[in-house]
Amino acid sequence: MEEAKEAGIPVILSDRQMKVSDDSLYECWVGGNFIKEGETAGQWVADYLEEKGRGEEEINLVTIQGTIGASAQVGRTEGFGNIVEQHDNWKMLDMQSGEFTQAKGQEVMESFLKSYDDIDVVVCENDNEAFGAIDAIKAAGKTCGPEGDIIVISFDSVKAAFEAMIAGDLNATFECNPLHGPRVDEIIKKLEAGEEVEKIQYVDEAYFDTSMDLESIMAERAY
Repeated sequence: MEEAKEAGIPVILSDRQMKVSDDSLYECWVGGNFIKEGETAGQWVADYLEEKGRGEEEINLVTIQGTIGASAQVGRTEGFGNIVEQHDNWKMLDMQSGEFTQAKGQEVMESFLKSYDDIDVVVCENDNEAFGAIDAIKAAGKTCGPEGDIIVISFDSVKAAFEAMIAGDLNATFECNPLHGPRVDEIIKKLEAGEEVEKIQYVDEAYFDTSMDLESIMAERAY
């Protein structure tokens, strides 16, 4: 990055952030707002419980975290935690890393189910962990999804997450939009025109749940 700066070449960071002593080494960063993703997920759970007449119930939650220290894990944990703090009737029973994988997600969920008799909500910090958690829940003789015992939510919104929602296993998925190209292209053009660009640039992100026309949405998505 220092060599690029000395050569007068602008550096644009995409997705992962970097810890540098001099942030003038890069022009800007483009990526997802992981804290906002977590907060959006937490608010969705609050609204969903209210809609189901469970807004005042004691709610037990567990979190299958991503790889500890990854920016997505840090932001999603913090963001969801901000919403948990707003609800005195919510109790986060446990948080363990599923390392963003299906196998580890299943392993962690199996451990949670052995340790806690009454789990209401499972927060998976990516879709793959949710697929593993769903397998563990079913293997334990419990049910999940909109008609099940346990609410399961996840992050990323890959195609298989839509399939899991359509199958009735997953309640909602919160997007981590990988389509950074259009924003980066826009930034490059501005830099070439000599314009200033904002240092931090978030891509647009949405969420999807089983109340939506998932088949139609999935058909139009690029991932």
